[in-house]
Amino acid sequence: MNMFFFILAIINIVIWVYSVLMFVNYLRKKPIFHGGNCSDKEIIYPSLSVVVAACNEEESIRQSISQLIDQDYPNLEVIVVNDRSTDHTGDILKELKNEYPQLKVITITELPPNWLGKTHAVYQGAKEATGEWFLFTDADVMFSSGSLKKTLRYSLVNKIDHLSVNPNIIFKGFFFGGLISIFMFAISYIFMMSKSAGLGAFNLIKKSTYEGIGGYKAIAMDPIDDFALGKLVVRKGYNQCFGFSKGLISVRLYDNISAMIKGIEKNQFAGTNYSIIATIVACLLNFFMQVYPFLGIFFGPEWARILCGFSILTIAVYYNYSKRYLDVSLKQFLIHPISASLYLWAILNSMVKILSRGGLEWRGTFYSLAELKKHAL
Repeated sequence: MNMFFFILAIINIVIWVYSVLMFVNYLRKKPIFHGGNCSDKEIIYPSLSVVVAACNEEESIRQSISQLIDQDYPNLEVIVVNDRSTDHTGDILKELKNEYPQLKVITITELPPNWLGKTHAVYQGAKEATGEWFLFTDADVMFSSGSLKKTLRYSLVNKIDHLSVNPNIIFKGFFFGGLISIFMFAISYIFMMSKSAGLGAFNLIKKSTYEGIGGYKAIAMDPIDDFALGKLVVRKGYNQCFGFSKGLISVRLYDNISAMIKGIEKNQFAGTNYSIIATIVACLLNFFMQVYPFLGIFFGPEWARILCGFSILTIAVYYNYSKRYLDVSLKQFLIHPISASLYLWAILNSMVKILSRGGLEWRGTFYSLAELKKHAL
């Protein structure tokens, strides 16, 4: 039994050291976008269409759309797609239209078959877009001045076809921040391993690239549409880049831990293509990597406990380095096993809820599991 614990501890520390080295190497190559104005020297900005899908966004949409329209960007088109909202989103958009006549508003009242609400809304917005570049974003994302110029300039200079930017996350609460940290680590790690990226807060893509991958019609039934878009870009051989915001864009994802677990329900099981085995294996691996070292320091032979201690120190290094890019704090490391356990619960909750319902229920619409599997990438 002592040998068993010793082998577990060795495997754990080896994987952690290797993972951290890989992650540091991955992050240091990524651009960091700071807020503030952008120089116009030696650059001709192409026309840009911003497409915003909105469903019941009355709390944030006025500020978000105003910040977009007020951007100092030449030849800018802003299109908002009101996707069957039942709150005051439609009324606010009417007011914004009066204030900003250049704003384009599309109202959707029905969802056709074989489409998710979000993908259909973005698809309809993209059909009306006239820009040489498209920016797909959400109605709760806030933009600092110069955001559009800065990211377009970077894309043009570096010959990038698709740029996705990880936003700054606004949250309140120590334990909630810990869960946010684990969530952002998981997303960044998935991007690193898959060598593709895409986030709904900021997907900037050339129109020709968007058309070349088949547009949103190609991912009509994919709940993780932002990441699916990024995967298609890479599969088709286009040049993609993933960067990080430090004051460029921000978003308040959820109000609390409970809302976050409910909110990410649609993504977690979909991330394994609805495979029960893959989901359970992912949970076991995550438990072994994220929680076991904090238990292992109390159990097993002395050398196994010492090795678990080294794994914990490696996790602390992981947090300390990542704070340069992500909204994480070294103090959140103190509750790492609790945060990781909450995230594992969110993964299992996603699987159990979708299996028990026979599909995904999201924003008032039900999508059968059979249809979701049929259209998975």
